[in-house]
Amino acid sequence: MDDPNEILREEHEAIELLLTAMDGIAERIRKKDQVPEADLENAFIVVSEFADKCHHAKEEKVLFPVLSKASKEGAEIARRLTSDHVAFRHLVGNTRALVPKAREDKVARSHLVKNLDMYTHLLREHIAIETSDLFREVERAIPPETREELAAAFERVEREELGVGLHEKYHGMIHRLAHAYAA
Repeated sequence: MDDPNEILREEHEAIELLLTAMDGIAERIRKKDQVPEADLENAFIVVSEFADKCHHAKEEKVLFPVLSKASKEGAEIARRLTSDHVAFRHLVGNTRALVPKAREDKVARSHLVKNLDMYTHLLREHIAIETSDLFREVERAIPPETREELAAAFERVEREELGVGLHEKYHGMIHRLAHAYAA
């Protein structure tokens, strides 16, 4: 695949499926149903390893620097999206820390659900901005030959950040979670 937008778009589809599973997990916790902590931990692993270390890393390490040089509007979009990534990392860390407390503590359980809801909502908004503003600016400001180079650099980042074959592992985890928790 020689288009960075298509690579990111496909990853968005996987992340959206994960968000649907996380919504289902939050709903079960809200209803006081038991959710295996391992499933919640697997969701956070996918968020940290796939969504952040793979998807966001491609944007921050490869796409955003090129886009920022290509256009002023691209630089503004890159700054906004990078700021979102930093906020997501913080929110995920705080949410993950609530998991062991939520077993026995109703307040922690409530905060866990609220944070899960906030994360899925904010990440969906973020994806919508990428789909509309980022992708449009990439097509407008970056020439096709440079986009091909970016797509190749995305593969390098994925190999370095995840390793060979782990992309498929995370997709498998996403599908298993979606099967168990998506409504």
